Amino acid sequence: MINYTSFPNIDTKNLLLRRIVQNDVHDLYAMRKDPSMHIFTDTKADESIEETSVYMDQMNKGVDHKKWLIWAIEHKQSNKVIGTISIWNLNKDEKSGELGYGIIPAYQGQGLMQESLLSVVEYGFEQMNLEKLLAYTEECNGLSINLLVKCKFVEIGRVDEQGYTNKQMYRLVVYQLER
Repeated sequence: MINYTSFPNIDTKNLLLRRIVQNDVHDLYAMRKDPSMHIFTDTKADESIEETSVYMDQMNKGVDHKKWLIWAIEHKQSNKVIGTISIWNLNKDEKSGELGYGIIPAYQGQGLMQESLLSVVEYGFEQMNLEKLLAYTEECNGLSINLLVKCKFVEIGRVDEQGYTNKQMYRLVVYQLER
């Protein structure tokens, strides 16, 4: 389903969405060690730069095996990686994928994730020929819900999910956007 010869960079007004590279380790560690980045997810903060490096290697292996796409979100003005966005959980039969995203708090509320999300949605529909994209977000994550609504996603359901890492119950709102 993911068919490309070289990793698909996406250039927007303020951002460059590109493959994660080893030089990103400090920026990604700063993001992944921040406890506020894990409030609404079943993940834990990275305790070392080595943990972030292992994560980066795992993400790039999945890209190499065409299991998913994950982009580093590079802010053009600062040349810093300020987040990530991905299309994963691909379903060939339904021609669907799931979105995952995160942006560091200092860059939230500036429209940058919306810019990123809309460009990835366009890539998913136009280049990957997906028919629908899904996004699961915790019901208390107002910023994520507002983002999805602004981008014309529609709520299609709710799911309770037991966390493995944090051992808590998550109430997820499921959003969908169709081509």
